[in-house]
Amino acid sequence: MFSWFSLQSGIRGGDYLSQVDALRGWAILLVFFFHAWGINGGSAGSEPSLWFSYVAAGRTGVTLFFVISGFLLSIPWLSAMQSPNVAMPSLKNYYAARILRIVPLYYLAVLMACVVSGSWSTGLKAFTFQFVGFEVFPFSVVWWTLVTEVQFYLVLPIFIWLLAGGGKSRVILLLVLMLWGSVYITQVLHNPSGEKIGSYLLTKSLFGRLPAFLLGMLAAWVFLKAKALTILNANGVRVLGAVIILLALFINGAVLRHTVLLGEWQSESNWHEHHIYEAILWSVVLLVLVLTRPLFHRVIANSVLAVVGKLSYSLYLWHVPILFYVIYPTKERIGEGFSETILAYVLTFAALLISLMASLLTYKYIELPGLNMKRRLPI
Repeated sequence: MFSWFSLQSGIRGGDYLSQVDALRGWAILLVFFFHAWGINGGSAGSEPSLWFSYVAAGRTGVTLFFVISGFLLSIPWLSAMQSPNVAMPSLKNYYAARILRIVPLYYLAVLMACVVSGSWSTGLKAFTFQFVGFEVFPFSVVWWTLVTEVQFYLVLPIFIWLLAGGGKSRVILLLVLMLWGSVYITQVLHNPSGEKIGSYLLTKSLFGRLPAFLLGMLAAWVFLKAKALTILNANGVRVLGAVIILLALFINGAVLRHTVLLGEWQSESNWHEHHIYEAILWSVVLLVLVLTRPLFHRVIANSVLAVVGKLSYSLYLWHVPILFYVIYPTKERIGEGFSETILAYVLTFAALLISLMASLLTYKYIELPGLNMKRRLPI
């Protein structure tokens, strides 16, 4: 029935890393249940348990997506830098692959939102990858991340070109990073006003989320350097890997819990560095999974999660409107206390099932043709 479905669709050269798709699966599930929690009436400033913080602050899944993008997209470039006999990727094919990967489905999502809402002027902004917040709610809630991703797509080749150039090029790159760092520290990490309007775009743009992508790139560099080490297959390393993952997830849970206690805007404007902590910890989890086989790796990185990860782009674009239209009318009718009823859980999982079915359809008919074209592009 699903003979058309392959986890390796769209992979251009190199080895397929199912662990990364599984992490994508975790990332979209975190984002899904975070939005479900909010639509059901989850309260900001509550005191969740350490592990429920992954739901209450499930937007950390976006940070994980950014780390994964930095990791996967930089591997071909870094691999060429480390191997003199390997040519640098084609810039034309790189951009063609990015367009084929994200544009068809994204444009379909924006077009549907415009038809339903009638907000064509806002839709035009979205079509050109300008920042759109909640202007076409509930459709546009997640669009800002695509804008940030596209900004990274544009910057990555320039970053690599300066890094690979050596000498003066690396000095220029260092100066640019220092300039970015100084503004980032003063205007984002320690925003003097703490006002939402003054720094909101900075916190959502590549400028404010660059550390996650850079840490993903660093993880890619370590992966390429270490993947051939035979010691990584030793039983002791597998045990150590399991301990490191548990510790990283525990620490990240504590970070996320603190962001919930602060509230979303306070954590964004006055403790924005929590995104750096998340990115570091997700990078550690990613590296341990792709370099070793920790004792319980099948719990974290199995084929079911890899399938969810493969559908994650469609799931990401469809899940908020589906959640909203499935849950909100009933929530409004019942009123206060809805989130504590069994119906809240039933409707949430019904929305998840509908989202998965919708994602299978758009994956097959919208994403897959683009992925097949993308796979035929030379590196």
